[in-house]
Amino acid sequence: MITVSYPFPKILIPIDGSNAAHKALEWSAHLVRAGGGAIEKVTLLQVIGGGYLARHLHNVDLRVTRMDEVSAWRRMRQHYLDQEIMPLLEGGKLFLQEKGVSAPIETKVAEGMIGDEIIRFADEGGYNAIVMGRRGLSVVKGMLLGSVTRRVLSLARGLTVFVVGQEKAFDPACPLPSILLPVDGSKPSLEAVRQGAALVQEWIDCQPHLTLLHVIDFLKVGASLNAETTYLVKQGEEYLSAGSQILKEAGLEGLFTEKLLVGQPSRLIVEEAEEGHHALILMGARGLSSVKQLLLGSVSSDVLHRVPRALIGIVYH
Repeated sequence: MITVSYPFPKILIPIDGSNAAHKALEWSAHLVRAGGGAIEKVTLLQVIGGGYLARHLHNVDLRVTRMDEVSAWRRMRQHYLDQEIMPLLEGGKLFLQEKGVSAPIETKVAEGMIGDEIIRFADEGGYNAIVMGRRGLSVVKGMLLGSVTRRVLSLARGLTVFVVGQEKAFDPACPLPSILLPVDGSKPSLEAVRQGAALVQEWIDCQPHLTLLHVIDFLKVGASLNAETTYLVKQGEEYLSAGSQILKEAGLEGLFTEKLLVGQPSRLIVEEAEEGHHALILMGARGLSSVKQLLLGSVSSDVLHRVPRALIGIVYH
């Protein structure tokens, strides 16, 4: 058996005091405890966004060019930090410690566009994972109004973004009884399999089950069984085989099954997740730009919208 190195030694947790952020803290505690001595850095981040500026802008003389030179503005900002931001961060830190996190936890504050600042902070700090709570926007609102989660997902590169549903419940003894691993042959999807294997190795005592799933897009399948369809089936089997090889090398033989289906990919992934009661959907992102994601969508973002209560990990590799 090959022990898979723990993939999340540096974890960034943006929080805002919401119930969604509380769920993100809960999952983060499990991730950190699973990592044990491999954990290098745990950071709680609060980004002060435009809402605070808008609420207080009427108190500032706009004829000045530098807001930070206005003494009234500095006092308001410091009061906000002391009375609201720092207690929130310290409360999150205390929650993690009460959940058994012994790794050092740092707290940071940033200002600006929230999604952009989260990604900037993650890139500069070399974080491997971002854990965020879902704020419950509908599909339409998420597309038309935007959201912090959507922005982070559109900008993320080289890390894994976990999005935790507001109603997600975790069994402390076995937070991941099952994992759904959709595979498509891409590097991110195979990295998702490796990360899934690493997590299962950490919780091996509760015998978690993994499902490797490949969905052949029905739009690519001809009306009758032809050479192209045969090729797609063979290709799907190869994708599943590559994933199963990773799991076997990790010593997880007997703990996973394979499924090859035909249909609309995101819909079948969602159906499998719900019917199988999977605790986590861990899948690769295909690297669409933010513009393409907005106009065309992607399987990962579509799944994210369709299963608002689940824990979903999107791997950018």
